Amino acid sequence: MRNSFRLSLMATAATLILSPAALAQGDTEDVIYVTAARVPIPAEDATASITRLDAADIEARGSLFAADVLRAVPGLAVSHSGAPGALTQIRARGAEANHVLVLIDGVEANNPFTGEADFAHFAFSDLGSIEVSRGEQSALWGADAIGGVVRLTTARPQTGTDASLELEGGEFGTVYGNARVASTFERGWVSLSGSAYTSDGIDVSGTGGEKDGYENRTVNLAGGYSINDIVRLEGSARWLDYDSEFDSDTDFDGLLNDVDRSTDGRTVFARAAVLADHTAGSFELEHELAVQLTDDEVENYSAGESTGRSLGQRLQTHYEVTGRWQTGAIQHRLTGLLEHDQDRLKSYTAPGDGSNQSPTIEANAIAADYGLEHGAFNLTLSARQDSHDRFDDATTWRAGAGWAFEAVNGRIRASYGEGVKNPGIYELFGYFPGSFVGNPDLQPERSKGWEIGWDQTLLDGAATWSVVYFESELEDEIYTDYGVFPSTARNSATLSERSGVELSGSWDFSGAVSAFGSLTLLDSEENGVAEVRRPEELASLTVDWHPEGLDWSGALTIDYTGEQLDTDFGTYQTVTLDAYTLVGGQIRWEATDNLELYARGENLLDEEYQDVFGYHTPGRGLYLGLRLRNG
Repeated sequence: MRNSFRLSLMATAATLILSPAALAQGDTEDVIYVTAARVPIPAEDATASITRLDAADIEARGSLFAADVLRAVPGLAVSHSGAPGALTQIRARGAEANHVLVLIDGVEANNPFTGEADFAHFAFSDLGSIEVSRGEQSALWGADAIGGVVRLTTARPQTGTDASLELEGGEFGTVYGNARVASTFERGWVSLSGSAYTSDGIDVSGTGGEKDGYENRTVNLAGGYSINDIVRLEGSARWLDYDSEFDSDTDFDGLLNDVDRSTDGRTVFARAAVLADHTAGSFELEHELAVQLTDDEVENYSAGESTGRSLGQRLQTHYEVTGRWQTGAIQHRLTGLLEHDQDRLKSYTAPGDGSNQSPTIEANAIAADYGLEHGAFNLTLSARQDSHDRFDDATTWRAGAGWAFEAVNGRIRASYGEGVKNPGIYELFGYFPGSFVGNPDLQPERSKGWEIGWDQTLLDGAATWSVVYFESELEDEIYTDYGVFPSTARNSATLSERSGVELSGSWDFSGAVSAFGSLTLLDSEENGVAEVRRPEELASLTVDWHPEGLDWSGALTIDYTGEQLDTDFGTYQTVTLDAYTLVGGQIRWEATDNLELYARGENLLDEEYQDVFGYHTPGRGLYLGLRLRNG
């Protein structure tokens, strides 16, 4: 079955490549990327694989949670541990979940303790875009970007005042609401939004016990103000609060038990920045001085009694300067970066408990990124030096080049990069002395990888497609050794090797129907053995119907995840999780100029599936809602 499906995928890939009606990512002429160079550059100057979803794409996906939107991005696999509110991980090109850097309005959202971002709680109603850069990005973005970068950005008002209100209810006792008001004024803009989500959930253990519910509340304030024609201020503050119930394996047989466990969490992402743009002779200069805060607090409960809490705070400051100039027909761009990070962490279980700890970690970095454009040719070079108070200094670099073939409206590009990932606090110092102890001798993980891709524009820009081949090699991979007691973290003595093919694209059929899709084939092995939670096949298709002159519109999403391996922690044996297909859709009716009614569905085929062994997931869900807008 797996081989036949892979053959069909390859046939589909060939069709996409050869057909002028191939699905693609759309005309890149006006698309701007930030993750490619830390500063905005045109898409045609990027040499890495980057996907950008704008507000219309996000709305077409129809999901409240960012993780489900990201299923549309090639190379990204979602691991969802049950119902809403349960741990949700994103893996890029077979890398671990803590190898992906996540930025929310420029603030690092990776948890200071685990080093990864839990997408379970990212239910945002105010996103303007999602940008995903895949492959080793440490030379630009530091240690958490060994496998890629995901950038979530708040929507900004264009002109005047925008106001909206949305209410929704449906299956699993779900109630959701959000409100937003945003406005521009003579020298700036401001946006205030808030949302609340509650669900009775499902019984994640699947034993027929009580349901595991979830509540989520988010408030976001963002804005900018121009002091004069040169200097401007920007700031944002996002407050996230959640309560999540879950089941746990209390008898250590590898299966969940229906128990009364819950987690209360509160996270703040905040940023303040001073920016300046000016010219100095023939140079255009851009400056950014920023302070960013990630403050995370989590407390766990069993039968209403606290079992421990953790406090993690990351304070980051950086100064970044970019110069742009031209010599003859050659355009240059050079960015310099100075950065300081400080992580302050505190874990508490009970007086005298061995898991109580309060370490502080500091790191400094200096980096540079250079870009050159000469006609059809583009070149990018990046290098970074990280100095850490617990590990040896690390140097990473990245290089890429691209050449446009105007005669066929195509472009070839290639890049090579290195990445580094430092061990997390729990890996170094442990968190449960009775069963897991830390390993302070751990070494950072290191990765190197390359890719080559072709981007093709068709039908006067109405359609394009992209195909990429990539390879990556990870050494000193950190894993949990369950062969000893208590278990501990170790560096692997063998290599983790990953390779694959990504296809993506979009097509604006006639102004009334548009589509975008992706397909990924992945091999991810550790010492020749397939790694867990890395599906070998991923595919996604989103079709958006939005005819002019009609009050009705709609969208359809299809997301396929192939077979994948996981671990049965009762026997510590490898098991195979079945492939599955999730189908979603929505129908929208514009009742008036200010009122829209809609119905949407998730998992419409009522697929039974698991992303993590033993964790049951929701079946079919149907929801009704309304949106009020001021125009």
